[in-house]
Amino acid sequence: MFTYQYQQPEEYHFSLDSIQLAEFVAVALKSHADLTSLRVLDLCAGCGVIGLQLSWHLRELKQFDFVEVQDLYSTYFHKNIAIVNRPELELRWHLLNYDALLNNAWKNKYDLIISNPPYFLPEHGMLSPSKFKNHCRFFLDSSFENFILAMANALSHRGKAYFLLRPLLQHGYDMLANIRAILQDTTLSIEKVGNIRGTDVICLIKPDK
Repeated sequence: MFTYQYQQPEEYHFSLDSIQLAEFVAVALKSHADLTSLRVLDLCAGCGVIGLQLSWHLRELKQFDFVEVQDLYSTYFHKNIAIVNRPELELRWHLLNYDALLNNAWKNKYDLIISNPPYFLPEHGMLSPSKFKNHCRFFLDSSFENFILAMANALSHRGKAYFLLRPLLQHGYDMLANIRAILQDTTLSIEKVGNIRGTDVICLIKPDK
C-alpha cells in the first residue's frame, strides 16, 4: 500500500519490493519498547521511499538518515520530504558512497538499517545504455562485500539491518552463503526472515558488547 504519492525519476521507478519491505519491517518492530529512540538508516536510499514509508507505519520513529550515491535522487528526496510534511521528523540526506560507512565516524551509529540495494553483481547481466539505471541495478559504485561490511560497521550493539537479497542461484551464486563468509570473523548473526515477491529478506543482528 502506497502511503504517499512519491516523486521519482522518470527513467527508473522504485519497485513494490521497497514498499513491502517497509511494511515487513514495521510489523517486525511494532512491539519494540522504545521506537522514539531508534536511529534509522535507509541505505542505498534512492528517493527515500523505504524510510519515509516506515515513518508512516511507525509514527514513533523520529530519526532517519538516508545514504545515496546518485545525485539525481537528491531533488526527488527533498520533494518527497515536502509531500510527507512532518516537521517533527529528523530527516538527514547524505550524498555518499556506502564505502564511507566503513569509517570509524559511522561505527555503531544506527539501531536500524533498511535497504533495497542493487540486486546484481556486474557479471550477472547485460548493462543498459543508461548509466543511471545500471547503478540502480548493479553493484558498480563499490562491492557487495563492502555493502555488507558497511552495515556491520554502522550497526549499533543490539541493532538490526533488514535488506533485500536476490539469491542468484541461477547464476551459480549462493548470496546468503557469501554473506556468511564475509562476516565469518564477526559476531553478527545472519538470518533469512522472509520473502517479498521472490526476493529474500535478510536480517543482520549485532549482539551486545
